[in-house]
Formats: sequence, C-alpha cells, structure tokens
Amino acid sequence: MDASYEVARFCLDRGLVDLVRFKSAETQSKATGTPIYHLLVSTHAVNDTEASSAVATYLDLPRVNVEAIRHHVAQHLSAVPANFALENRVIPLGEADGRFNVAISEPSALRSLSSVRLITGKDVSAAVVSPLEMEILLQDLADAAPKQAPDSTIRINPLKDKSKADVSKLSSLLAKSGHVPAKAPVDQAEAADDGQGRQVISFVNDLLFNAIRQGASDIHLDAYKDKAVARYRVDGVLEACPAIGKFLYANYAAVTTRLKIMSDLDISERRLPQDGAIAVSLPEGRDVDLRVSVLPTVFGERIVMRILDREGISFDLDKLGFPEKEYTDVVAAFEASQGMVLVTGPTGSGKSTTLYGALRRLNKPGVNILTAEDPVEFTIEGVGQVQIRDDIGLTFAAALRSFLRQDPEIILVGEIRDKETADISIKAALTGHLVLSTLHANDAISTIIRLINMGIPGYLIAAALTLVIAQRLARRICSHCREPLPGDQVPILKTLGFSDEEARTVVPYHGAGCERCNHSGYKGRQAIYEVLRINEEMRAAINAEDRRTLKSIALADGFRPMQVIGREKIREGSLSIEEFQNHLIFN
Repeated sequence: MDASYEVARFCLDRGLVDLVRFKSAETQSKATGTPIYHLLVSTHAVNDTEASSAVATYLDLPRVNVEAIRHHVAQHLSAVPANFALENRVIPLGEADGRFNVAISEPSALRSLSSVRLITGKDVSAAVVSPLEMEILLQDLADAAPKQAPDSTIRINPLKDKSKADVSKLSSLLAKSGHVPAKAPVDQAEAADDGQGRQVISFVNDLLFNAIRQGASDIHLDAYKDKAVARYRVDGVLEACPAIGKFLYANYAAVTTRLKIMSDLDISERRLPQDGAIAVSLPEGRDVDLRVSVLPTVFGERIVMRILDREGISFDLDKLGFPEKEYTDVVAAFEASQGMVLVTGPTGSGKSTTLYGALRRLNKPGVNILTAEDPVEFTIEGVGQVQIRDDIGLTFAAALRSFLRQDPEIILVGEIRDKETADISIKAALTGHLVLSTLHANDAISTIIRLINMGIPGYLIAAALTLVIAQRLARRICSHCREPLPGDQVPILKTLGFSDEEARTVVPYHGAGCERCNHSGYKGRQAIYEVLRINEEMRAAINAEDRRTLKSIALADGFRPMQVIGREKIREGSLSIEEFQNHLIFN
C-alpha cells in the first residue's frame, strides 16, 4: 500500500471524507496516475491540516512546525542515512535531551522507528507533519543528500515521486487547504517503549548463540500476515522456535534491521535481495561466521543465515565416513598429479566439506592451490581463494582463465554450472592440473551423463575424469534411545532392495526419543557416499558416449551405489528406514 492511498484510507476510516468522494478520487487516480490524496485535497474533499491533526491524535503524537525545521533537516543526515529516510518517510530532526527526534506523516511510519533507534543508538521521539508537508521535506532531503553522500543511491518514496517543479504545486495545495502549522515541541512524545532497542539487540544475540549451541546449520526468519516464525535447521530438519514468535512478530522490522546492520547491508534497501556476513564471537572465545541472505517478501524481509562453524566441522578426509574400499580410491584420486575429481549431490549434502577435506590434505608449502568459490565459506591459510562475483564479470570461467596464468598445481572450482566452465575445467585437467569441483546430479553415473548433455565431447570427459563422488547426508539414529522398529517390516525392507531372505533376518532400528536427542530419535548426521572410479573400460564407454553400459561396467569393477551403502547402515542400526526413503530413493 503506497503512502497516498494509506493516508486517504485513513481519512475515510476517520470520517474526514465520505465514501462517494473517496471512490470517485480512487477511480480518477487509477486513470490519471495522480496520487489519490492529492486529488482529495485539491477538490477540497479533505483538508490537509485536519488530516495531519487526525493522524497526530490517532498516534497520540504532537504536531511540528514544518517551517521551523525545513531548513535544518539536511544537517542530520550523518545520523540517519538519506536512503533510509527517503525510503521510509522519516525525517531526522536531530538530538535533544538525549533523544533523537523525527517527523512522520502516516501511521505506518511508526514501524521504522525501531530501526531509527538501532541506527542512532538513541531513544526516539516522533512528531507529525501533514502528508503534503512530508513530500516537501523529502524533496529537500533528496536535494541535500548528494552533497552529503555523493555515492549514495537516492530513492524517494513519497505519495508519488515528484519533480522539483511539483513542489510549488504542493505548496499551493497547502495554501488552498488552509494549512496552519502547529507549534508543539518535537520532544514531547515517545514513539515506543524505553529500552526496545536494547531488547532487540539482546533478542538477536540470544537467537544466534542458541542456534550455535544447539548445533544448527541454518537460522530462518519468516514474516507472514498474522505471525512471524523463527526456525533452526538441526541435523538437516527445520525446527520451529514457538517461544520467541510473539516478540519476533511485534519487532520483526527492528530485528531484520539489526541483522542487516550486523551484516553490513543497506538497511534502506527493502526491495532487492542482499547477501552479507556476520562474525560472531562466542563467550568462550570461539569465533563463528554466518552467511546472511535477505529476500524481500510480501510481508517483510525473509532472512536465512548459514552458520559456518569451523570448529564444529571436521575437515579431515579420513574422518568424513568413507567406507574403507571407497576411501582408498578417493585418496588415490586426490593425490594424483592431474585429472578431474567431481563431487555431486543436492544442496546441503556436504559437498563443500568433502572438497575442503581434500584441500586440507593437499595443502603443503610446496603446492600452489587456487580456488574459485561462490561464496567462500571458510578461509584456508596457504590457499588462494577467489570470491566469484557475476555482477562484475568475475565468473567461474573468467577466474579459471586467470588461474591458468598463476602456475597452480591444484584448482578448485566451486561449481560447474555451464558448458564454458566445464570445458575450461576439463582442459585444465588435461594440461597437468588436478581439478576439483562439484556438479548437481542425482548420482555418480548421471554426473557423466550430465556432462555429455552439457555438450562436452565424450573423448574429453574420458581423458580428464578420474573419479566421481556422489553423497547424501542422513540423520543418525540416537544411540541412547535406539530400539528395534516394532511391527512387520519385511514388505518395506523388500522395497528398499533387500532380498527375501535378508528382509526376514535384518532388524531395522529407530530412535524412541530421549532428552539427549530432544525427543527426535536422531542425533547427528552421517554421510553416505558412492565412489565411481573411472577405469579403462569405463573410459572407452564414455568416449563412445554409450550411456547404457556405464552402470554395468561400474558394477563389474566393484562400484557400490549409495543404496547398497544405505542398506549396510540399516543392518548396523545407524540408519532408519525413514531416512533411507527420504534420501536414497530418487530414481
């Protein structure tokens, strides 16, 4: 809802204009593009003075003399960013008696006062100017802002964006409406409860610290029409935090503003997605990084924070859970002098952890390692890491071209997204480099097919590719409350690939739920891998682009699909039938 319609609707609800005139002005506004409130004032259907008095009475705030403040508002842009003031229709009036004063013109502007409190670090008092006066003040700010901050992007969101020539028209509208500015002092009203800013800061700190202590990998904040929801992703599953929902809903704009300030993002930008980062120092002296993503939605900005806890993740390749046979093939491929190793799986399956484990093993003073990542999740001493920025042309392909002139032995490409990146990566692997990368595919075999479908010739794939790792992350049954799954599970076990005899003898387990696993039945996660070694027979099939024989050749060479590994974990009692069905049935 734009400001013009909001004020017009307010006048209708307060009886300052009748429904017939409101509907007539609404129809004319849609036809001509003229703000509806302007039409109501110009036709004398609404008196601007009476409208501002009604807003002040409704909000229990004083009026302010616009002429007394008009020539001083630009002086306070250092305290409140111009973009924020223009976007949110909040005029900074400076500090008095330890409080920061602002002017507003419509009820919805109250939502921005918590943000002003966080920006200035002061308690805030508000006063009311009329909607037409607000437009003149906003234009004054827009004129002054380039002198204060020439690199700022100035956005005006008044009743409707106005040119300088229109300001005189606003003045004439004010005169016609019989406006007489009120002279109540600015610092008499209090816009919100004392200490709200401190409460928001404390809330955000608790939100982050609790998520880290619970072992969450992500924090989600969502706003809806009648509620706001905070959720932690623990062991791959989102869990709501209902106890904090009421405070979050009442202070959602302030919470999101606080997080954007911590992430060094533009708090005045609420229409476009933004990405940032937060460094959190825990009381015990441990540092944790958070990757922050802000997405505008209908009811507010949705925020997702990925928790990157270096101490909470093991980057030792021998501790990632590879079965013994597969681990031997993985180490051999990673320690080769050249070739390409691809890791595949869905988002959140641990691909980056696997690649960082390889880098940690390979990172030595005599080895030149370069990475192109989007984003750089963890920094590694001794490794040259490049953050991809598509907006300025620093793509994976562009970074790779530069890497080849930097004399590297090992190159990590965060993701192969297109044919150009795949082509350069493969050629790098064929010219004496070890290339590590990820690709989105269901399993190891389909990774090869995906490269072929991208247009990479089979002979190049066959010559460069040495190993493919496909993986999933599944929740581990809690060892403290693990018990046999009751009932007859033979039919279900057969659908998972167990033979008739195996299905009758295997005892599947589940977690009954206890305090240690928060009554979920699961505690922690485990990786399930399949490792495809590219042997000579496989290379011949890839060279001929014979897709039908790839799996049979792999199985003959000892390849074990993820489903086979999953069935082993069901036998040993660490994987539930539920998790097998959730993660290992995708064909």
